[in-house]
Amino acid sequence: MTTGDRPVECDRLAETLRGLRTRTGLSLAALSSKTPYSKSSWERYLNGKTVPPRQAVVELCELAGERSGRPLALWELAEAAWSGRAASGRPAGTATAPVRTSPPDEAGGEAARRLRPGTLAAVLSAVVVVAVGVSLAAVGVFGTDGDAHAGNAPSTPAAAAKGCHGSGCTGKDPEAYGCGVAPPPQTLRQERFPGGTVIKIRRGAVCGAVWARIDLGKVGDRVEIVVPRRAPLRTVVKDKYDAQGAISTPMAAATRDDLTQVRACLVRQGERHCFGTGAAR
Repeated sequence: MTTGDRPVECDRLAETLRGLRTRTGLSLAALSSKTPYSKSSWERYLNGKTVPPRQAVVELCELAGERSGRPLALWELAEAAWSGRAASGRPAGTATAPVRTSPPDEAGGEAARRLRPGTLAAVLSAVVVVAVGVSLAAVGVFGTDGDAHAGNAPSTPAAAAKGCHGSGCTGKDPEAYGCGVAPPPQTLRQERFPGGTVIKIRRGAVCGAVWARIDLGKVGDRVEIVVPRRAPLRTVVKDKYDAQGAISTPMAAATRDDLTQVRACLVRQGERHCFGTGAAR
């Protein structure tokens, strides 16, 4: 499957890498200064124009404080699709070896010679698909959440292992702690702004916390989530990658009584636009 001329596996990897880069809080220049890869190289990796080296994925995971298992599984898929190995059925780094044919008196020799090349290729491809599927299942790539951005976050069991709930979630990334994964977060309210920008007030019931998410913002936009009796928490659209996707503020603990008084604010070009979930509107 492809998106335009690019395999969809590459788009999924690029989306995950952008999520990790957002989590680091680093600009492309800063990312380049902390890794062996140039700013222009990171631009290509994050935009899905090319598949990065495996080590680049490892280093980005380290900077983001994320385990590398799932991103590397996605890298394997993207690299195989990009290079064409997914269609040929050959694992990475393997050369084509001569096929030994058995004489007629060896067991199965006659049947093996009757196996057509196309059938053999299909069998090899199926083996690769099964092997990759097992690897992905082991690192939790396949989830049950329907949120388009859930691919950037660990599963709910990982969040539970970190002990994030209520006040323990305040100031933490909802994606990194699985609060935006399963069950899917509830959108308490959303508002649209010029340029296609959408601000959502989201609630993770399992984590007992809320946050604001901005979709298709503009570079320089600041988004805040405000809960009664708590300091505002905010994030900033730093570059075009943030602007092309969605980024979230840190979470703020919110009781059921708080839910009708939560506010989100967009600060754009010095102007402040706020809306709320109920009485605070």
